Amino acid sequence: MADDAMGQKKLPVIQFSIKPRLCVLAAKEEVCRDELEVTWAAEEARSLCLYQSGESMPLRCWENQTQGAYQFNITASTSVDFHLREEEGTQALGSEVFEVVYDQKKFRKQRRNPWSFF
Repeated sequence: MADDAMGQKKLPVIQFSIKPRLCVLAAKEEVCRDELEVTWAAEEARSLCLYQSGESMPLRCWENQTQGAYQFNITASTSVDFHLREEEGTQALGSEVFEVVYDQKKFRKQRRNPWSFF
């Protein structure tokens, strides 16, 4: 890894994303069921693992890869954090949130037309 001017090791540049990132629950729904797709890409080969918040075991690991993808089904009633980190490390190199939003009416109010004053 390259050192910066202060002598500290720079974190690798890793692109990390999840799709979809949002689930809006209807009034009578209690959980969101969806298929998530996780993708990542790095400039150099890395050994990385994908973790879900609150879980000690990784969902998936890749060894000496420059990119990875993983699809899985999720059932969630609250927002879930996902972290990508080195196989032997504890520091997250990337994180994304699968957001679960309740109360559809409240969500719609935020998208008010700009010409509406009331």
